[in-house]
Amino acid sequence: MKTKFRPRNLWLQLVWASFSAIILAVACSENSYAAPCYGTYMPKEKQWILGLQGNFLIDRNLKDSQGSTGGNRYFLTVSYGVFNWICFDGKIGAGDVVWHNPNPGNLNYNTGFAGAYGFRIKGYENKNLGIKTVAGFQHISVHPRTTSPINDKHRVIIDDWQGSVLISKDMGNFTPYLGARYGTVDFIKWVNEHDRKRIKSEKITGAVIGVDYLIKENTRLNIECDFIDGEELSIGLSRDF
Repeated sequence: MKTKFRPRNLWLQLVWASFSAIILAVACSENSYAAPCYGTYMPKEKQWILGLQGNFLIDRNLKDSQGSTGGNRYFLTVSYGVFNWICFDGKIGAGDVVWHNPNPGNLNYNTGFAGAYGFRIKGYENKNLGIKTVAGFQHISVHPRTTSPINDKHRVIIDDWQGSVLISKDMGNFTPYLGARYGTVDFIKWVNEHDRKRIKSEKITGAVIGVDYLIKENTRLNIECDFIDGEELSIGLSRDF
């Protein structure tokens, strides 16, 4: 039986959603970074899910004493159910990049194109217990505009790849989930369009914690935090069609 939503309960639901966001933001204040995993809610066969997403990258350490990177990304998102057990995910938007480094010094790359794609596969599910598992693959690419400190032109592309496995538990309108992921972040930079170097992230394994909150029928708020290998918080709002 579907839950009936009444206006007088909406403020209480939004308060709980905001409280969850604060708790997850505090949990993410140390260690995290990767492409968002989307959670375990998937579209049914031939169903669309459209939404908005903000992905806020605080810090990601790079190998070989190359400092760290971060940035903000904003997306329009879409998911399509090919079958009930598999869906494809895509998004398009914009993002910026910052590079904290000793040489040539901290750089801020201006906002440019960002896009992503991936897929998710449904695994074990126990409807009586409200337990669900999902495995997925996601890739994000960010292409900020060139920056020119002093006389050099610096260009960068961020490529973020990951695979993940999640498990969730339905708790009324809340569906908290946790899981693990394996992935890399490639920081690909050019100086004056010829000095190209690919710098990889320092760590490749991490953990995921998040929650889906059913605001009203067919509309969900997703909050996700990734940790152990960097610092990131992702917030999204989506609707079934």
